[in-house]
Amino acid sequence: MLNRKLLPMDNGAGRHTQMEKAVGLTKYFVSLPRARVLAASMLVVAIVFGIALAALAPDNLFEAGLTSFYVLAVPGFISIIMGKALMMKVPIRRITAVALIGEVIYALTYLAAISLPVFGIPLGLEIVFLGSAFVLLLWYIIGRIVFVLKWRSLIFAFLQLLFYAFFLITNGLLPFEGSTESVLIKFYAASLILLGALFLFFWIINAPMKRTFGVASTDAVSMFFGQWFYDARDMEKAFRKVGEDVQTYLSVFLFRKKGKEIAFVVPYIHFGPFGELGGSNFSYLIAKALGGDGKQVFVFHGLATHDINPVSVTELKKVTDKCREVIEGAEYRDAKVALVEGKEGECRAECLRIGDAAFIGLTRAPETCEDFSLGMGIALTSEAEKRVRVAALADEHNSETGEIQYVEPGTPFGFRYMEAVGKACGAKVKEGKLRVGAAEGEISVETIGPAGIKVAVFDTEPKYVIILADANGVIPAFRERIMREIEGMFAERKWGKVLPAIYTTDTHKVNTVRGVVNPLKEDERIMGKIRELVAAAYEDIGDAQFYGERTLVGIKALGAKQAIGIVSTVSAIVAVARIAAPLIIFGGIITVLWVISKI
Repeated sequence: MLNRKLLPMDNGAGRHTQMEKAVGLTKYFVSLPRARVLAASMLVVAIVFGIALAALAPDNLFEAGLTSFYVLAVPGFISIIMGKALMMKVPIRRITAVALIGEVIYALTYLAAISLPVFGIPLGLEIVFLGSAFVLLLWYIIGRIVFVLKWRSLIFAFLQLLFYAFFLITNGLLPFEGSTESVLIKFYAASLILLGALFLFFWIINAPMKRTFGVASTDAVSMFFGQWFYDARDMEKAFRKVGEDVQTYLSVFLFRKKGKEIAFVVPYIHFGPFGELGGSNFSYLIAKALGGDGKQVFVFHGLATHDINPVSVTELKKVTDKCREVIEGAEYRDAKVALVEGKEGECRAECLRIGDAAFIGLTRAPETCEDFSLGMGIALTSEAEKRVRVAALADEHNSETGEIQYVEPGTPFGFRYMEAVGKACGAKVKEGKLRVGAAEGEISVETIGPAGIKVAVFDTEPKYVIILADANGVIPAFRERIMREIEGMFAERKWGKVLPAIYTTDTHKVNTVRGVVNPLKEDERIMGKIRELVAAAYEDIGDAQFYGERTLVGIKALGAKQAIGIVSTVSAIVAVARIAAPLIIFGGIITVLWVISKI
């Protein structure tokens, strides 16, 4: 999570911030330079090493340069070529980046081996054996977990060690004693000891997760990177193991016009966790499954958070099948409509009262707008349905400030939302004939998912303009600019008063970037597309009939118990790892030094 301030919350919000922290590790992801830049950096490391070598050893600069290229650059580039041959799916620049880090470690240990004896410290060669072992671990860990290569990572780690050790031994830079074979045995003995220590550490951190959820911690991390980098779906198998069957609300509001049908679908399901996993792309997939043939489908962010992440994209069919049941059984009627805004403090409920139904958008903008828990969603829906027959409540999710404040039962603003909803649904207002227009369009920007932007304009007083972007939030400044532009557009064209409302789907499809969220921000392409669609939707306004229904849908989701269990298990693993890791590393180093002295 990029530059986000985590605020303490009550009633379970801590588990959500912990889960966001997990994905928030992606803030440490960096965009690597091109492979040629990384390769040039390897040459620079070799040159710097040669200069340092010339200063420490009696060689002239030219001889030192040749030596540095022979013991560092040559095995480094051979490692890159062999690495690409063994790890075809891994981009060459990632392999080169790891090779560069390895080369730096080798260079530092070689310099230490040359300079330490000058100060009377007799550990020069032992440092080289230890350094080479740590490089082997580096290649194995990154290959195993980040590159998602279980056995080839181990094979290659041993191969690159052979390249560096062979060129170092045959060059004679360091005074190794014994035959080439005996020195190679020391290199591999040191590496095997530290590798054994690493396997012991993995066993310790894997055991709790494996015992509780049937998935090893290292496998879970590897699957995370597999999805992030390669769109792999192995993590969904793990989700299925730990998921639980849940029931949640699904509201479908239908508007039938001449030659067109408009559907508002509000599943109380969270569109996460990220990328293509689980329900991350449901806002698009639901609309795609139900749309076409003159149907425009708006899929809103219902009142649910990560507990209700579908475990797999296959859960989509359960949602769309239930939607089709509602659509096929719809009994359209003429209806009156009114726009009512309920306010309590910073919490607002923008309510479209349509006959005996209510479509309600919830927001605290410009204060931060984060997810509602399902429990809070059920409570708010019940509050609305004390006054109307059926209600669909959508989280507008339209103010990304960098803070995380989930709406949970017991939170002060949770009660303020209850008051706002009650005021919006209970107010006496003047109603008018239901008239609505809609338009939709795709746009190719990284902050908007494949469902694009959809606009609906209701002929209320003032007119209510819903701008639904397939995005994960919007920064307050851009939201305010959109609202000003639409207000100015209506005034300029003499269309009357307007209340623009910016909604986002909270799709996590767009989260495959550095950080947890990727909100809408200033972009002229987005602003231009919104203006175009608002104009099209306004021109599309016409008389409509209405039908609304709320039902239950059963899916397999992560579930509240499992979410808490995962966070608790991870916390326990971290606590154990903080103690075990330094002890295992220290023990491994002592063992290496002892074994090397005996060979």
